[in-house]
Amino acid sequence: MTITINNTRSINGGDGSWKWIEISVTVDGDDCKFTHVVPASLSGDDLQNFVDDREEFYKTELLRNMYLGADTYDSSLENFEAWIAAGCKNAEVKGKDHVGNEIVITPEKVIEKTAWIDSH
Repeated sequence: MTITINNTRSINGGDGSWKWIEISVTVDGDDCKFTHVVPASLSGDDLQNFVDDREEFYKTELLRNMYLGADTYDSSLENFEAWIAAGCKNAEVKGKDHVGNEIVITPEKVIEKTAWIDSH
């Protein structure tokens, strides 16, 4: 797995059922620090397994923030990674004008990667 647990801490003012977890996730060649919540009852191997089982979720969330405006925003991690491998291009959108001629509504666009800003 490419997820490292760096720290856990209690949530101030919460009911005690959740805690903060600070993790490092490698995605699209970058090592990203990410903060999320997990059940407070988890620790040790159970916590690592919980986090590892959510690897696709964490990576997809990071990619959504790194490639704002991507056609694949609501896609699976597999589709998002394929979109990146294909050049990060949003598809051209065509339509018809008032007389029925095909026109380009939105041209093909390359989405530039934005650097991830670590959350901890």
